[in-house]
Amino acid sequence: MATGPIRWTFDPRESWLAGLATYAPYGLFGGVGLLALLGGVALIVFGTGDASVLAVLVVLALVGGPLSLLYLWLLVNYGSNGSKWVTQYTGAARVTKRGIAVSAVVGGLLIVTAIAVAAELLAVFVAAVLVIVVVTSPLTTPVALEPRERRLTLGDDDGFGGATVVGLENVTGVWRVPLGPLSRWRLVVLRRVRGNPVVVPVPDRHVETVEQTLEAGLTATPTVEPKTAGTTRPMRIVLAAIGIGFLMTAVWFTVLIEQTGMTAGGRVVVPIGLLVMFATVVLGYAGYESWLARRSEPSSDG
Repeated sequence: MATGPIRWTFDPRESWLAGLATYAPYGLFGGVGLLALLGGVALIVFGTGDASVLAVLVVLALVGGPLSLLYLWLLVNYGSNGSKWVTQYTGAARVTKRGIAVSAVVGGLLIVTAIAVAAELLAVFVAAVLVIVVVTSPLTTPVALEPRERRLTLGDDDGFGGATVVGLENVTGVWRVPLGPLSRWRLVVLRRVRGNPVVVPVPDRHVETVEQTLEAGLTATPTVEPKTAGTTRPMRIVLAAIGIGFLMTAVWFTVLIEQTGMTAGGRVVVPIGLLVMFATVVLGYAGYESWLARRSEPSSDG
């Protein structure tokens, strides 16, 4: 097992999953900008088109085109994982002009295909890109492990939000998620005495060192006190009531729609989905706070 500090990054050179996460936003916004540019050129060259086509091109030119290209420029200059400067690009924040060009072309083709097959597929494509970015972008930060000090550092001071330092003696549990044939990496979820769980991507070449360091940390004495509830019992009751209110409103809307048959082309699913999402978040938070409060209560035994 290595005893000195080791560093690694889940980047496109190491895994195609990291490449997908890195270039997905470039594909979406670059594709929109590319289509707007091609549409404008076609309009200038041929000089024909009905009012609906002209309206679509105007919207793309005034909204989709410049804003997408502006966002693409921000991604190139500041990185999709929060890096501040181009010279400090490492791992997944390192993009190439060829990769951006290919992503824009592929994104444009996917957008055209989605619109041609079914307009709903475009919303699915956009949602998929957002999910990929939200889920995988935190995994692309640099990781540093110091086995002797039993310390793990995620990110750096130059990144968005700074670095997250995890003392492995304060880890209470480990959950391992192997990616199998998808990648030579695995995800390690660390539950901490105080603080939210953190997800650490670990390459196969460092698995032995990470596992032995984690074992040493789990057997050590924690140096911080367990996290306690940040709300009082009346506050948790109010939160639970709000969550139940959101849920009951969603049920009432569903029953009303079933009785009247007014689905508005399926658009009513959106407010119902939002109500259910709000109810889940509020009730989940109230339940989590209640669990923390019960855990911190002194035991009546003995």
